[in-house]
Order: sequence, then C-alpha cells, then structure tokens
Amino acid sequence: MKSITITTGTILLLFITFFTSSAQVTYLDVNEKVEQYPKVEWLKGMPVDKFEKDKIYLVELWATWCKPCIASMPHMAELNSKFKDRIVFISQDVWEDDVEKVKAFIAKNEKLMDCRIGYAGTSKTSDFDKNWIKPSGTSSIPRTFIIQNNTLVWMTQPDQVNEEILQLLVDHKFSIEAAEKLAKKN
Repeated sequence: MKSITITTGTILLLFITFFTSSAQVTYLDVNEKVEQYPKVEWLKGMPVDKFEKDKIYLVELWATWCKPCIASMPHMAELNSKFKDRIVFISQDVWEDDVEKVKAFIAKNEKLMDCRIGYAGTSKTSDFDKNWIKPSGTSSIPRTFIIQNNTLVWMTQPDQVNEEILQLLVDHKFSIEAAEKLAKKN
C-alpha cells in the first residue's frame, strides 16, 4: 500500500485553486439583471452598449453554418416587422471566425435580416461568449434571449416565440408560464 504525503503547501494550493476558480464562475439565468451588452462588432444598425430600462430586447443567436438558425430567420424577420417599433431585435452572430463570410451572408439575406446585427467573433476569446453564452449554459444555437426592464425574462428557442408572446411583453403581462402555454400552440 502506497502512502500519500500531503503537505501544508498542497492544502494551500488546493484551497486557493478551489476558491479562485469558484469565485470566477458567473451565471446568467432568468430573472437576473442585465445592463451591459457584451462587446461585439456591430455590422448593421445602431450599436447597443447598454440595455435601456423601458425597452424590450430580443437577442437571437445564430451562425452562418447553422441550418436551424437559418431556418428560423423568416419567422424572426416576420416578428421583427410586426414589433420593430416596440421591441429591439438583435441578430447576434456567434461562434465564427470569419467576419467577411458573415458580412457576405448578411448581404445575401438582407430581407431576412432587417434588424441590428452583432458579430461576436471567435468563441474562445469573445466577450459575448464569456459574458452570455457560457454563463447561461448555452451549448447550441439558435437561442433566443428576451430582456425587459433590464432583466432576462426568458431564454428559449426561436420557434417558441410568437406574436402572442411578444404582445404579452408589450402589454407588461409576460410570464414564463403564459409564454410556454402560448408556445405550445405553435
């Protein structure tokens, strides 16, 4: 039987590692306050640096290589055209290294992308990945984040979002329970 020697230095190293790494973990979940938009390169529309308290924001995560993302774009474009005066739609490109490829995609699909468009850049170094994707536990796209009154009120898939749900937000009657009931109608 082998014996293991544990020194004070080993215990101290384990203690520092445990508390340092756990202190750096941040979470982004429903009902959490969000005030700053992560640093991204804005490819279209007015940049959003901060969320304004009295506005509603719908942030849609996508990538040029993501077929489900592309499939959801007509639906989101339709919602944007109906609610663009009352909800700020942000089409947020993630997990891509080639900004020129993203720009070409936007130009080719201009009718589907009549909203603000952000480019996050590489996933390993992007501020968006560090402050939203990882903390929210997002592991796949498309993904939709809805913010109202500086609070993340819902994280869902774009096919779950419909006119009735957006109207609940506009009328200040939104709840996840009501949204999930309406989403089942889709």
